[in-house]
Amino acid sequence: MFSADKSVQTDWKKIFIIFSVILLLVRLIVLMFSTLNLSVDEAQYWRWSTEFDWGYYSKPPMIAWIIGLSTSIFGHDEWAIRLLAPFLHATTGTFLFLAGRRLWSEKEGFFAAAIYLTMPGVWLSSTIISTDAALLMFWSAGLYALTRLRDQQNLNNAALLGIAIGLGFLSKYAMVYFLIGLALALLFDQASRRALLSPRGAVTALAAGLILTPHALWSLGNGFKTIGHTADNANWGEDMFNPDEFFTFFFDQFGVFGPVSFGLLVTFVILFALSRTQMHSDSRARLLLGFVLPPLLIILVQAFLSRAHANWAATAYPAAAILIGAWAVHGSGRLRAILMTGIGFNLLLGIVYMGALVAPPSVVNEAGLANGFKRVRAWPETIERVNAIATEMGATSIIVDEREIWHGLDYYGRDGVIDIPLRSWQIAGVPQSFSEETPISNSDAENALVLNFRPSHLERLRDDFDMFEETGELVIDLGGGKERRFTLFRASGFDPAPRDGNE
Repeated sequence: MFSADKSVQTDWKKIFIIFSVILLLVRLIVLMFSTLNLSVDEAQYWRWSTEFDWGYYSKPPMIAWIIGLSTSIFGHDEWAIRLLAPFLHATTGTFLFLAGRRLWSEKEGFFAAAIYLTMPGVWLSSTIISTDAALLMFWSAGLYALTRLRDQQNLNNAALLGIAIGLGFLSKYAMVYFLIGLALALLFDQASRRALLSPRGAVTALAAGLILTPHALWSLGNGFKTIGHTADNANWGEDMFNPDEFFTFFFDQFGVFGPVSFGLLVTFVILFALSRTQMHSDSRARLLLGFVLPPLLIILVQAFLSRAHANWAATAYPAAAILIGAWAVHGSGRLRAILMTGIGFNLLLGIVYMGALVAPPSVVNEAGLANGFKRVRAWPETIERVNAIATEMGATSIIVDEREIWHGLDYYGRDGVIDIPLRSWQIAGVPQSFSEETPISNSDAENALVLNFRPSHLERLRDDFDMFEETGELVIDLGGGKERRFTLFRASGFDPAPRDGNE
């Protein structure tokens, strides 16, 4: 066990507050002046937010509620949709500071927050609105509540833990990894076992259950489609065993947590397994590892079996930030220097990224970054051109064959900019995305403008209409040699060929 240094608590608290507020202000300023259009997922979440519900097509409801809160006050511009993201991450940093302080001292709390707040993944996530921002906040709130419950075993702390778990599940189902962490805490941490294997554990479960009940009832009434979509993401029906995906995901984590931070985490896990660190006998380290290793290991297996996006193990990093911060504080001066170098490098990466968001697109393109930004460029220009073509041909609807296009046109065509139906063609004959939930009607297809974005869809798309006449191409310049290209068709007589529900 380590003894906490009480002599500089106030100083570390002040440093944390100043550091956190500066980062928050920088992120807010950049968000206000960002040149990025909404991404497909952001546009989808915005559409959900325009109608309150207890669940949505592919995600639990929290992301839509957060956007709805912001846009109800500030309107529907891009910055207003993204506004709460920096605050969510700043709050996560605060919970990590509090958890680190309770487990060790304010110094460890500061380093935990600094590691998290400077993560490359957090720089990115602070400038968009995503489910991860809310999930990580409630996850970190749960960690803090657990540290309180270990020390002060009362019903209030038990209820706070349950509330954090429930709200985390309403943010993203990846909160299930938190339950695995709790199960491991029961096995390896006596203080957690004493706190949870008692009436206080029942209060935690009850609080979480009460919060989740409306969403569970919504899911039951909607065929569990959100859970089904989550399961579909695993993609286990395709080719199994992909070592290249395994290594891609593993090395992506250096970009999510930070090159130095992730390197330190891997080093610590190896040393801990070999009993080569003095923290091996520390119950607090075992507690935190229970919240770090399951997401990482499970998603590594998922990547090997099929695929995994880089952010799927993001829940490992709040506890990892506390753990690595404590290890560095109580380790050698060289270890602390390495960690400080890593935090500094992450700050530098963040500044470069912030600069790219507010720089003129021409500067970004000249830097060779056009490919990374192509999906969030030129949507107003796209909607203007599409609308002009639809108006000229007297179109009764606009039909697209890609969800990304539907959501871009939906958001940037809002408020009557597009005043005819916008429909997404069902390649499988059944909805496979939120954009496809409204079917194409006979009236939609009287004189439809069809935007073919995916050439591979063209044959089946053509077969679904009685008349399908090519009228030209539409090419939108995205800068840096990148284009958004459509083949245009006039179509009528929608009569879809039978499908088996698969692409």
